Amino acid sequence: MASSAPFDAASLAKFNEEYDASHEATALRTRGVFIREFPLQSLSRLTLEKYVIGQHSHKSFCYLVEAGSKAWANIQGATAFKFGVYYGRTKRDPGRKYRFSVRFGTNEKDAFLAVRTALLDLVALGAEERPDFAAIDKNPLSQMFKAKILSLYYPERFLAVCSAEHLEMLAETLGCEDGYSPSRYQNFLLKAKSGNPETRKWSAPKFMAYLYKVYVRTDRPVTSPLEKPRAKKHRRVDFEEMQKQRAEIGRAAEEYALEWEKERLVGAGLEHLITRIDDRRSRPSYGHDFLSWSAKDEPRYIEVKCVAKLDDGHRFFLSENEHETSLGKEHRDGYFFYLVFFDGSGKPSELLAVLAHQLYPHADLAPSSYEVRFDRKKFEE
Repeated sequence: MASSAPFDAASLAKFNEEYDASHEATALRTRGVFIREFPLQSLSRLTLEKYVIGQHSHKSFCYLVEAGSKAWANIQGATAFKFGVYYGRTKRDPGRKYRFSVRFGTNEKDAFLAVRTALLDLVALGAEERPDFAAIDKNPLSQMFKAKILSLYYPERFLAVCSAEHLEMLAETLGCEDGYSPSRYQNFLLKAKSGNPETRKWSAPKFMAYLYKVYVRTDRPVTSPLEKPRAKKHRRVDFEEMQKQRAEIGRAAEEYALEWEKERLVGAGLEHLITRIDDRRSRPSYGHDFLSWSAKDEPRYIEVKCVAKLDDGHRFFLSENEHETSLGKEHRDGYFFYLVFFDGSGKPSELLAVLAHQLYPHADLAPSSYEVRFDRKKFEE
């Protein structure tokens, strides 16, 4: 098995310059949500209700492995039978009920117990420093499901490429011998990542995005999802009302963004750095709201922004100090806008983390307000 990958320096540099950092942040955050909800030590207590998709959809184990962490790796497409047991309907039977694969049991309870046993066996195998790939391959859980679970719990050993076809193709392209199991290919791809001085510094989601962009789907976008707004409209602005609303929603957005960032740190394997997040909201001269970390010694400057939906696009307000700070030599490569979007009830519902210098080319910047400082001259009477 090859120990390093034949990466092209030019393609690495081009990808690194164009890569949308919001994809990486979102992927890491979704893994963090999963790990917080289902830490390894909790799996032996996993219940049928908490496992299945379709009943407690946004909190269940299967939902978070599949749709809830789609940014980490996409395994959607195959039927829900890939989970062994689920709650829902089929084309022939529209009624909602527990359904299961007969290879795991003759009723949903027995099937779930067999699935949970297989899950516990799988994570035990994945925990080994030198995993038994053959044993992982024989585990009765479906292949893509296994691959995703292994990548979520052990990203340092299994890359989040879940398709057996893609795994084989990528591994062979990067110099691996053929004939190995999917889990061994997952492991090889991470070794290939570590074998290159440039990709060694990248996160797993970023490296996987590179592999897909270069070797699988060359038309796959990697640049910012943002674009310039349509023709600018001149609006009347009620500044008093605007300031009131900004104060009310700003606090909600900041708390939402702080929790989002903690989940991203968990997903990045940096949970120990959560206590080192520095809240700088009361010190505006810093030019950002929070100091966090992208890596152990790599600061991440976070400015939280409430995003308003307009007829011609979206909008948030930026001070001159924040703008200058975001482009300064010390901050440029680590200054992120955490753009918080709100639902119809006025509550934070979504966050997009974008590097400021990657956003500016896709936005229109217009003066909004200034701080005017002066002293009044005293005249003698």
